[in-house]
Amino acid sequence: MPFSLIVRLVIDLGMTALLLFATAYRITGDVTHEWIGIAVFILFVVHNAVNWRWYRGLFRGKYDFRRMMNTAVNLLLLATMTALMISGMLLSRTVFAFMGFSGGMQIRQAHTLAAYWGLILIAVHVGMHWEMIMGVIARMTKSARPVWTILMRTVTALIVIYGVYASFDRAMGAKLFLGYSFDFWNPERPAVLFFTSNLAIMGVYVCVTHYALKLLAYRRAMKQRERRS
Repeated sequence: MPFSLIVRLVIDLGMTALLLFATAYRITGDVTHEWIGIAVFILFVVHNAVNWRWYRGLFRGKYDFRRMMNTAVNLLLLATMTALMISGMLLSRTVFAFMGFSGGMQIRQAHTLAAYWGLILIAVHVGMHWEMIMGVIARMTKSARPVWTILMRTVTALIVIYGVYASFDRAMGAKLFLGYSFDFWNPERPAVLFFTSNLAIMGVYVCVTHYALKLLAYRRAMKQRERRS
């Protein structure tokens, strides 16, 4: 297994995990939230540096549907993460307090919007590469293919069911479409439930993206068979 591929996976998983923790500022507190945000920014820069060849190839080759979708998601994610970092600096009360920015309600709304769209776009991005990721994990764990497939499909079904419920419970529609800027979390509820819910919500988008692309590939293959027959 190429070492560069392992490095990319570690960076991507680390950035995703930190972004999940960054959304929990009501639990972690502002200071921890800001330092986690800086860590996300650093990993995001490293991620783009490691994948610099992708930018060089943007205007080369042909674009099929999958490549167009991948490019659109990557560019939207770039814009979202950039907006997240800039709005975070403007709202900072600790790390960048020396810059004298005061932020404001509109900046806070933009920051919350970028954070949750960032989670969704990362989930879609992961979903587009899910088969590769599962292949790497299967090789690393040396799992038997049938056993691994059954296990993962069972876990996936449970994640999607809970993720749909969590989407309503966490009011994701309001978060994604500027319903409100504050992400309230009842302190009486276990903190682990916050992370489980957000992770399950991401799982829904990973699953939908992965199986939608598989369906498109299947339909394309069926059309090609029809033309040959």
